Amino acid sequence: MARQSKASRGKFRWLGLRINNGQLSRNSATAMIQQILTEINFRMFDCLDVDSHTLVIIRVNLKDIDLARERFGLNTEIESLTTSGKIRLVRDRMGLSKPVRKQ
Repeated sequence: MARQSKASRGKFRWLGLRINNGQLSRNSATAMIQQILTEINFRMFDCLDVDSHTLVIIRVNLKDIDLARERFGLNTEIESLTTSGKIRLVRDRMGLSKPVRKQ
């Protein structure tokens, strides 16, 4: 079966976040982000504990990125660090390496 063309897949933005609520598990970080982005669909890709905070990379639809950044701007526990159309750039800016895929 043929894949969808790039144009028909939709446009996304990658958002790098820092959660200042201590070290969190992937599930608790997802739940915390879901409370803030109630009607926005997102997908978490990276979640790493660094020192006393958690670094997270999520993917958001292009049409929802402004609302998502506004919501994170109003929240004191989650800080939006960077946004890009490429996950590689977000990882570079946050100082993260690409995680090893499990086979």
